[in-house]
Amino acid sequence: MENVALLDRHEEAITIARLIDLVHKLYGFEVAALQALDSESGKHIYQVEQANGRQWVLRAYPAMDDGNTVQNLVAMLLFLEEQGYPAERVVRSLEGDAIPIVPDGWQLLITSFIEGTPTDYSPASLRLLGAMLGRLHALQPSSTTLLPLAENRPATEIPWALGQLTSVAAQVPGHLQARYETLLAALHAIDFCEDVPRVVIHNDCHPANTVCTPTGEIVLIDWEGAGMGSAILDVGFLLISCDKPSLWTPKLEPDPRRIAAIIDGYCQHHLLTLPELNKLPDAIRFRSIVYGACSFAESISRYGEEDESDWWWKRYIAAEEVAERARRQFEAYL
Repeated sequence: MENVALLDRHEEAITIARLIDLVHKLYGFEVAALQALDSESGKHIYQVEQANGRQWVLRAYPAMDDGNTVQNLVAMLLFLEEQGYPAERVVRSLEGDAIPIVPDGWQLLITSFIEGTPTDYSPASLRLLGAMLGRLHALQPSSTTLLPLAENRPATEIPWALGQLTSVAAQVPGHLQARYETLLAALHAIDFCEDVPRVVIHNDCHPANTVCTPTGEIVLIDWEGAGMGSAILDVGFLLISCDKPSLWTPKLEPDPRRIAAIIDGYCQHHLLTLPELNKLPDAIRFRSIVYGACSFAESISRYGEEDESDWWWKRYIAAEEVAERARRQFEAYL
């Protein structure tokens, strides 16, 4: 195992040296340091420090990007820049390319680096975050603007989770059969939220995907997967992320001021309709049940038992309560 780790570090060092050389040739600036950033999905993302101290973010993608991830990200970022919406900006190469393709089969994307500190969960910060999300949903793409569909919508995630779950049906032990059936029923019951107007959504909106800038502005980062979708998907995920903890959030003590702050900020720029509010419970719960179903399937496949982590189930159960509290406040603005 030690030799494998040493090999991985050696290959990473070669990759970084190659990227530094490519950035110099393609973008014309000297790199003082290039540091890999943590990525749960294993993506190649780096923080670039120029010799003059300025910082950028570098993403490297395989040239055969079947999902058009990098092209969709660039389309979103260029639209946000055109609208004057705060976000990272695309840095073009010396040849004017947003996505230069290098000889060894990689696509590069460099964007500006948002300076700041992690956003806290205080009502004041969440009000600013809610306002930033409302501003995003209020943007109006023109009829000629081609933006992708957001990736993590119920219409794509629910079928995927059902596939994962049914693939292990024959392996589920008897004492977990009821749990399996409960997960199947919960997935089938989710409304896809596709019959409401689409707006520009971030698709992964929670405080950990934001930065508090030196001027006190809350700016959303990590725009991969963003696109056109239902506003309530963003709103629902933000509300539950600030009301119930998960593996990736701090322990949150009950505080109704957090949800109130998000909604107050949001409604300064955008209002949800009654048909949208009717779907808010499913918009809140769908990501937790997708995570739970996939986690259950993986655990059954690997170990023949259920993963003991149940934070996602607590989020799923809390959806009705959170949606009801939020709905009352949203309706006060209608």
